[in-house]
Amino acid sequence: MADKPIKLRCLGTGDAFGSGGRLQSCYHLKYCGGQLLLDCGCSSLIGMRQWGINPVEIDTVIISHLHGDHFGGVPYLFLEGKYVSQRTRPLTIIGPPGLQQRVEKVAEAFYPGLVRNRLPFPVEYRQLNPQQSELVNSATIKCFRVEHGGSKHAYGVRVEIQDKVVSYTGDTEWTDNLIPLSQGSDLLIAECFAYDQPIPSHLDYQTLLKQRNKLASKWIVLTHMGPEMLTQRQPLEFEMLSDGDLLEL
Repeated sequence: MADKPIKLRCLGTGDAFGSGGRLQSCYHLKYCGGQLLLDCGCSSLIGMRQWGINPVEIDTVIISHLHGDHFGGVPYLFLEGKYVSQRTRPLTIIGPPGLQQRVEKVAEAFYPGLVRNRLPFPVEYRQLNPQQSELVNSATIKCFRVEHGGSKHAYGVRVEIQDKVVSYTGDTEWTDNLIPLSQGSDLLIAECFAYDQPIPSHLDYQTLLKQRNKLASKWIVLTHMGPEMLTQRQPLEFEMLSDGDLLEL
């Protein structure tokens, strides 16, 4: 029997500033072995409600880097699991070094006692490491260091499921590590904050065009657009994602 298609729902394609009224970074992957999130910005639970994703069915959350618009929704997953869905199913969270301390500190700041008084479901934290892969619910997860904000622990993420590969740049300026990240992937989700004004820590459209032949992905889509990108009216070589978009692989 043929494998069911992998479905990716864009729960948030915006930047940290909500440009264009978009929600913060969050991408939901559903496949025969489970469900996972690529990043979980502060508005992620809103996106799940809007597009019919049940939070309790999410097995894994992968965090590319520890900025609020990429991990700030995790405390709300905890809150929802404790008080609404009464979750008992384990949750695995994979991300950069310091992930557990940062998540739990923010959760306690938002809702004192939420974590300290114990969640009713087990949470396993795992650390992204460019030297090794992680296997979670039949998905193989790899990471590549990228350049964002001077952090030593900002990563592009590669998820291999069945015979499909989804690559995600996270937030980054151009780095040659995007080449192996994208190599042979079926989908590359590339951040593209600006159009033709390179700025530190982020990609721009003209740079992506210039580097296109190095990015060996079958399908490149753009996300995390700032105001300059969102006002472009001329045809673009790559399609821009919007909140709620559904992609099938």
